[in-house]
Amino acid sequence: MRRFVWLGAGDGPAWMRGGSFQVARRIRMLLETWDRTSLEDQERTIGRHKYSGAALGERGEFDPLDLDAETDGEPTIPADSHVRLASPQENDGQRILRRGYSFTGGVDESLGSMDALNEYVKHVGSAVFAVPPGARPGAYVGETLLG
Repeated sequence: MRRFVWLGAGDGPAWMRGGSFQVARRIRMLLETWDRTSLEDQERTIGRHKYSGAALGERGEFDPLDLDAETDGEPTIPADSHVRLASPQENDGQRILRRGYSFTGGVDESLGSMDALNEYVKHVGSAVFAVPPGARPGAYVGETLLG
């Protein structure tokens, strides 16, 4: 948690030390397009086997990603796959701690601009929240900024 969630000295403005950031991104899955795509293309887009959840080339869902593995001279986990682009190995060791939530607003028709998954999703909103450190006894949340 200290390494990936809470800001320490030198991680940002002093008033955020001990706080965190939250990024919310709302996407709409383009199900008609996704469902017409072959199983192989779906797996290459995500970088995982659909039924086991294992990374391509692996057997178990929680096996580590082998981003150096090749199949027929090409990366086993494609360069534009979702799991590769979101992996700490591709992001200078930074982890994206995330939780997906399903919601329905009706079904209708980068991580960045290079994510193969972008063909099947539509970004409809996002926000970044600064969450200041908690209050100490006798203090208040945000005192490091306002106090």
